Amino acid sequence: MSYRRDTGIPAALPVQHAALQQDGSPEPAGAGPYSTGGGGTVLEHRYGAVLLSHLLTGTPVPGLGDAVTPVRIRFQGRSVSRVDDIVVVGTAPNKKEVVLSIGVRRKPKLVPSEADSVKLIGDFLHVARAQRALVDSGRWKLALAVVPSCIPAQQLRALAEMASATGSWTEFQDRLRRPGSLQTAVRNRLTQLEAIVALLAPEPSAQTARETWRLLSALRLVEMRLEGADCTDRTYSVERLRAVTPQRSNEAAHALFAHLAEQVGAYAPGGAVVDLSRLHADLQGLDCFAPSGRPSPAAAVPARTATVSRPRPGRRRAHARLRWEVRLVTGAAHQPQVHDGTVVVVDDCWTLAFDAGSGDQRWGKKAGSGQRPVVAGGACFASDLLGHARAWDLSTGQCSAPLALRMQDGLASVSDGVLFAGHPETGLSACDVTSKAMLWSGAGDRLQVTAAPQAYGGMVFALLQDRAASAPGQQVLAAFGARSGHTVWRWPSGSCAIAHWSAGDQVLATVVDTPDRTQEIVALDRADGEVLWRHELPGEAAAAPVHTGTAVHLTTRCGRALAWDTREGRLRWDVQAAQRIRAAPLVTGDGVNIAAFAPGRLVVLDPHSGGELWSRPAGGAFTTTPFMWGDRIWAGDRTGVLHAWDPLTRRSTQQLPVRWSEEGGGWPAVEDRRMFVSTCSGWLQAWELP
Repeated sequence: MSYRRDTGIPAALPVQHAALQQDGSPEPAGAGPYSTGGGGTVLEHRYGAVLLSHLLTGTPVPGLGDAVTPVRIRFQGRSVSRVDDIVVVGTAPNKKEVVLSIGVRRKPKLVPSEADSVKLIGDFLHVARAQRALVDSGRWKLALAVVPSCIPAQQLRALAEMASATGSWTEFQDRLRRPGSLQTAVRNRLTQLEAIVALLAPEPSAQTARETWRLLSALRLVEMRLEGADCTDRTYSVERLRAVTPQRSNEAAHALFAHLAEQVGAYAPGGAVVDLSRLHADLQGLDCFAPSGRPSPAAAVPARTATVSRPRPGRRRAHARLRWEVRLVTGAAHQPQVHDGTVVVVDDCWTLAFDAGSGDQRWGKKAGSGQRPVVAGGACFASDLLGHARAWDLSTGQCSAPLALRMQDGLASVSDGVLFAGHPETGLSACDVTSKAMLWSGAGDRLQVTAAPQAYGGMVFALLQDRAASAPGQQVLAAFGARSGHTVWRWPSGSCAIAHWSAGDQVLATVVDTPDRTQEIVALDRADGEVLWRHELPGEAAAAPVHTGTAVHLTTRCGRALAWDTREGRLRWDVQAAQRIRAAPLVTGDGVNIAAFAPGRLVVLDPHSGGELWSRPAGGAFTTTPFMWGDRIWAGDRTGVLHAWDPLTRRSTQQLPVRWSEEGGGWPAVEDRRMFVSTCSGWLQAWELP
C-alpha cells in the first residue's frame, strides 16, 4: 500500500505543485493562536486527537453531519477560515465537500470587555459573511468547542437553537417578543453578543441585530468532555480506535489515542493539513496501529474526457447528454463563461481556457484574485498585482501590456463594448473593449466602488462608499453617462444600508435596511434619481429586485413573492409562494418562476395576479435563481443536481447529476446548444442540450 500524499492537481494543468496545499489553497502566511501555544494545552491536544480518531476510522464528526465522512483536518487553518483553530473537511453522499470551522476555547466569557471573545466572534462573523452561500446551504458550518461547565456557552447554545429553528430574522424577533420565550440570563447573553457584533460590524448599527441572528443561526456548540471526572469523549474515541489496532484491544486503542494527541502537538505549529494517507504514514511502525486498508475517500480521480453517442438522424433527443469533461484544480471553481468557442473558468488563483468543442485546454494563467474576470471582445480582462487591467487573448492566452484603466477584480462589468471598472484609488473608469482606449476615469469623485457597476440605456450605475459623509459607512448610488463619465445624479442612502440593488428600464430598485430593523424597497427614477415610491417589506429580501417591462418583482426569505407597478409603485400582488426562498425569481412572459428552498419545488405564478399556475416538487432545496435555455427551465438544488422542466407540459424532463457548485458565481454558460458547468468535485463539464 502506498501512503504517498496526492495534491489532486491534474498533470495537464501548468500548476506549481509546491504553491498549493492539498485542498488547493495557498500556503498559510503565518501562525495563529492555536499553533503558537494559545490552544496548545492538554485539553486542545486531546480534542484534536478525538477528531483524528474520526478521520482514522471514517466515522462522523459531531457538527459536520452524520452522513458526512471526514477526509482531512487542517490545524490552524487561517488560509481557509478565519476561525483558525481547526478546520474539518468531509465528503457528503452526493460527493460534495462540507466544511466545519471550529473555534476551540475552554471557557470564553463572551462579553465585549474580553478581547479574546471579541476576536472569536469577529472571526465567526467573517466566515459567515465571506462564505454566506455555503453557510446558508449547510455546506460550511461553524462550531464553538468548550468545556461543559461554560455557562455563557450554554446560554449561547439556547440562542443558536432558537435562531436555527426560525426561517428569518423577523421570525426570530417575533419569537423573542413572546413572553417567557427565554430566560433572563439568556436574554442578557444576547445583549452582550449584540454589543460584540456592534463593535465589529462595518455596517450601521441597525444591522447589528440582523447580523447577530445570521451568526447564531449558523453556529453550533460542541462540548469537550476530556478532563476531570467526565472523559466521555476519550472513552468513545478509544472504542472507535479498536478497529485499527492489531488485536482490537482496549489497551492498544488507549495507547493509540495517546499517540494521536502527541501528533496533534506536532501538526499544530506548522498548520498541517492531515488526510488519511498522511495519518497512516505518520503512525506506521507503532505496535498499537494496524490500518484497515481501506482507500482514502479523497483519492484523486484521473482526468478523462467523455464522448457522447449520437442520436439517430431525424430524431430529436429528449435529454441532455454529457459531451466531455475535464479535471480542474479544486472543487470550488466559479461557473464558466463562454465566448466565441472558448470556455473560461476561474479556479482558485488560476484562469483556465478550454476549447468549447473538444474540451482541450488552450491556456492557463496563474493571476488575479480568484474573482470572475470580464470576458468580451475576444479577450479576458483581469487586474494585475498593481491594479492595472490586462487583456488575455482568448485563443492564445497572450497577455497585453498594462492598460491605462485601473480595476479591481470583482468590481467590473461590460456593456455595449465598454468595460466599466472600479478601483479604490481611481473610482469608476471606462475603456473601449476593442481598441483598449481609455474613455474616462475618476467618476464619482474617487469614492470607493463597492459592487460591480450595472449599465443600462446609455447610463452606468454604481454603488459607492461616501468616506466624507458625517454618518460612517453612508452609501451612495450614482448614475453616470456611459460614454462620457459625467455624473447624472447621486442618491445618498442616509442612515439606511443598501442590501440589494438592480437597474431596470425605468427605475433603479434598491432594498435598504432601516434603523428600525426593517427592510424597505425604494424605487429611483432612472433618469434623475428622484424617489418614485418606497414600501416596507414583509420580511428580509432573498435577492435583488427583478425588473420586467411594467413591474418590479421581489422574493423574501420567509417565502413571500411580491410585484409592484414600475412607475406608480402600486402593489399588484403579495403571495406566500413557499415556506422559505433563497434566490430571485426568473420572470418570463408566461410566468414568475420561483425555485423554493422549502419545500424544494418549482413554483410558477401568474405574472398579472400572482396566482399559482403550477408547481412541481423536487428532490432538493433550491438556493439559486432559475434560468431559461431553449424551451426548458433549469435550476440547481443544494445537493448539486440540475433540474429541468418543460413549461408547456409542466413536467420535469431531466435531472442532471452534475454536482453543481452553488458557491461558483453565476449560472452555467450556454453556447450553440451546449451547456458548460463547473462541479463541486472539480470537473468542468460540457452537456449537449436537446
